[in-house]
Amino acid sequence: MKVDEQVPVETTEGGAPLRFVWRGVVYGVVSAPEMWMTRREWWRSAPRAPRGLGAELLELPVWRVDALPLTDGAHRVDGTFDLALDPAEGGTWLLLGVYDDTVEQQLFA
Repeated sequence: MKVDEQVPVETTEGGAPLRFVWRGVVYGVVSAPEMWMTRREWWRSAPRAPRGLGAELLELPVWRVDALPLTDGAHRVDGTFDLALDPAEGGTWLLLGVYDDTVEQQLFA
C-alpha cells in the first residue's frame, strides 16, 4: 500500500532506521534494514529545481524494514515498511509504503 507520509524516525549511529512513529503508533524495527536508492517522483514536487542541484533532488535512499508495533494504537500494522530519507527536505523521513502480512495472506490465500 502506498503511503507517502512524513514520519519521525530514530536511527542507529550508522543512519539506519531503528524506530519510527506512524499514525500515533511507535514501531520497532525487528530485522536488518535493506537499503537501496530510488528515484523521487519529481513531477509531483516543486515545479523548478534550484540551479546547481542534481542527483540529490532525484534520488532517495530507502530502507525496507520489518517492524512491529511497540504501543497500542487505533490501527496497528505488523509488516514491512519502506522508509526514505529526503535530503532535499532537510533530512525528513517519509513512509513510502506499507506491506501488511495479514492483508497479503487474505488476498493471496
